[in-house]
Amino acid sequence: MVWWRRKKHQVNERQRMFMKNGSLLLEEVIAISDDAKSNPIKNFSADQIIQATNNFSRSNLVRIDRFRHYRGVLDGRVVLIKKWAYGGSIYSEKIYRDLAVSSMVSGHKNFLKLLGCCLEFAYPVLVCEYAEVITRSLRGTRCPIDPTLTWSMRIVTAKEIANAITYLHTAFSRTLIHKDIQPCQIFLNENGTAKLGEFCNCVFIPEGETFVKDDVVEGTYGYLDPSYMSKGLVTEKTDVYSFGAFMFVLLTGRIPRPLFWTNPDHSSFSAEDPKSLSKLVKDGRFDKVLDKEMLVVEGRDVEQERLQMEAFLQLSLRCIGHQGEVPKMIEVAKELKRIERSKDLSCGSSVSYV
Repeated sequence: MVWWRRKKHQVNERQRMFMKNGSLLLEEVIAISDDAKSNPIKNFSADQIIQATNNFSRSNLVRIDRFRHYRGVLDGRVVLIKKWAYGGSIYSEKIYRDLAVSSMVSGHKNFLKLLGCCLEFAYPVLVCEYAEVITRSLRGTRCPIDPTLTWSMRIVTAKEIANAITYLHTAFSRTLIHKDIQPCQIFLNENGTAKLGEFCNCVFIPEGETFVKDDVVEGTYGYLDPSYMSKGLVTEKTDVYSFGAFMFVLLTGRIPRPLFWTNPDHSSFSAEDPKSLSKLVKDGRFDKVLDKEMLVVEGRDVEQERLQMEAFLQLSLRCIGHQGEVPKMIEVAKELKRIERSKDLSCGSSVSYV
């Protein structure tokens, strides 16, 4: 009888979690429903998730951040299963924002596609298409980007993620800001298509407004817009700056240094600092700060790649506000498309240094 009571208690607990999570998810979906129609969210049972991950076995763990990401198989398909990593954290309500926004954007090819969820655990477990994060380490900190990614793969990744951010900024009646653009949130599927994920920090800018105030600054140091950090105002430029920092990572393969850490007299320079990088380029030492791993490809057009990289640098400097007016994300996406496709960047695309 003991096992029977235990089983009954487990069933009752799962039903309770289903009702609690379902109610909170519905509240979140309703809160954003005036912006887009959420796609239907398929529900998986706890037993299906446990079987797919071998009871969340460490051998299936592929990544840890806010979530523990597991590789699993559901309905004969390899999937990515996301389980909240921090128990009863005060930030656990962010799961419902991640789930609701994932449902909104799943029709776009450059977002990590949501396949469904399970509401029978303490917090919802998300089931997504399988894709590999572009960082190498389990926690995504020591190695900011997979060094095996070639330059051509990196520029395509940048272009596709720019398209995704543009969609967030322009597709809905209220501008949606991601607030955490960085390598740990970017995935590549088996076809090499870039996917933006992790929408826990997303916020809407009210219709007719250009900013929203954050009580607590959120994001990742090195990718945070100094203006947002100092004033707590979330604008489109919050994402543009983070994307510009991400572009530096694609060029150098190094973790970007927060700008407020840099020496104000600029007497010391490093490749992690955008200002330092621009000075190194001006001094003719551009090659010394590039990620050498991406250059080891036979049959490369070295001169063409060099021109692309310099135009890429110029654009990234604009994104972080170090060269002219900060562009909108749609302009960044268009320029990246031009840089990727252009056969001749020698005219009208020389780099100006700051």
